[in-house]
Amino acid sequence: MVLLRKIKRGRRAIVWKFNGDANYIDGPRLAIVWPCINRIQPLLVHQANDMQYLEVNYIDGTTDIKPGPVSLYDDPLKIISILTKDLITLDANELLVLYTQQEQEEKIDLSSVRHIIKGPTLYAPKPNEWIHEFTWHGEDGTHKTHIIPGAKKFKKLRLIPDQFYYNITDVRTSDDALITVKLMLFYELIDVETMLNNTHDPIADFINAVCADVIAFASVRKYETFLENANQLNQFETYPQLITRSDAVGYKINKVVFRGYQASEKLQLMNDNAIQARTKLRLENESELQVQLLEDLKLEKRFERSQKERKMELEQMSHKLDMIKQQHASHLQNKEAENQLERQHQQLLHEDEVKFYQHLKELGTDITQVMIAQQRNPDKLIQIVNDNEKKSQRTSANIQFVDNI
Repeated sequence: MVLLRKIKRGRRAIVWKFNGDANYIDGPRLAIVWPCINRIQPLLVHQANDMQYLEVNYIDGTTDIKPGPVSLYDDPLKIISILTKDLITLDANELLVLYTQQEQEEKIDLSSVRHIIKGPTLYAPKPNEWIHEFTWHGEDGTHKTHIIPGAKKFKKLRLIPDQFYYNITDVRTSDDALITVKLMLFYELIDVETMLNNTHDPIADFINAVCADVIAFASVRKYETFLENANQLNQFETYPQLITRSDAVGYKINKVVFRGYQASEKLQLMNDNAIQARTKLRLENESELQVQLLEDLKLEKRFERSQKERKMELEQMSHKLDMIKQQHASHLQNKEAENQLERQHQQLLHEDEVKFYQHLKELGTDITQVMIAQQRNPDKLIQIVNDNEKKSQRTSANIQFVDNI
């Protein structure tokens, strides 16, 4: 029985003959198949887009990498397998560590060269290359502070700063108090080559170094002193071994944060009781201090008030004295003005009187008689007699004093 098989356009098939030979058939075509003589086998096509590549493994043991976009038919005469794989994508803060196998003149001895591929890029590894896989200490899935070996496996190495939590258990002080110190470490990769040459797990190096520093810090301090100096665990000077080791493996420690401590239940209970007692005493001290400050404030205010009252009394007395002085000065001024007016009045009266007597004298009036008439009963009488006018009087006496009592 003869069979007809249709090979479509763009397809390929292989015809196996009974003697083991084979022929390729490309479509479009009709192929005649004799079931007892030959057998037809359609070939699968493998494709890779722009973000993929084909890994072709040949029968002779070689491997070929064909970056996409590409398509390739499976060839059972030459190819063992064709695998479609995604290209390795690297961001700007990531890199790959590759090792390339170099062939020597004698193929017994093979050497490898390390290459570092930095992103951003897409990369398809070559047949004679393999990617370095990192295996570091990492966080346990149950608790972020529980770091276990080999938990962190990756091929892309991150260059941006990173951090991890870690609790250092079984830390003993100088008085045998057992505590757990909680830390958070911030680190950054500076030199990739130094890291690759000097360590296979920098996280383990950080943990060992920081444990040594914290144990050394606590071993020379008593429990109470440790609590008083716990703020020093935030300073770089407390971690000399951590800083030295990080520099040696190409890393930089940006910050170490002390997140607190945890003691045993009994020790924590004793510490809590002591804290409560100290807090109570401190509150009582602060309360008493507030009372004393209030009393001092009252006394100070009373003293200030008395000072103000005395100042006000002095100001009032000074005001009264000023008023009295002003009144006295005003009285003196008024009296002086009255005296001045009186003197002016007397002066005017005297001038009028003088004018009057002059007028009388001009008229020929005897001024003495007028004055005697004005003063009917004088205390003293002084009479001046002119000899020419009064010749009837005695010539031996020019002046006669008459005292009327």
